[in-house]
Amino acid sequence: MSSDSEETGRLNAEMATFLAEGFLKRLGYKRGLFPKKVSLAGEKYVVEVEFKRRTAKVQIDAKTREIKEYEIQELATESGFSLSRRNMILILGISAAIVVVVVLKLTHIF
Repeated sequence: MSSDSEETGRLNAEMATFLAEGFLKRLGYKRGLFPKKVSLAGEKYVVEVEFKRRTAKVQIDAKTREIKEYEIQELATESGFSLSRRNMILILGISAAIVVVVVLKLTHIF
């Protein structure tokens, strides 16, 4: 085996991330994939990817490039009150409508 073919055959962190993202996309998680961490544990690369309030850990064999194991976990939610963008716009719209009605009543137009 020549040194050129050894260089192309070795798996590195970048290729491990690429393989993990491709695997998750084939599972149906196509949007918003954010690689967070890649580590080499023995003969396996462990790639951590965040997406849609979840974290995926994908283990890839460094020699065969085979996905050996994966795990998808929900991220811990914050204990505080959080609003989605849709709910914030709805609350803002209702508040604006109430302000307009109060102003019209005070000016005796309504």
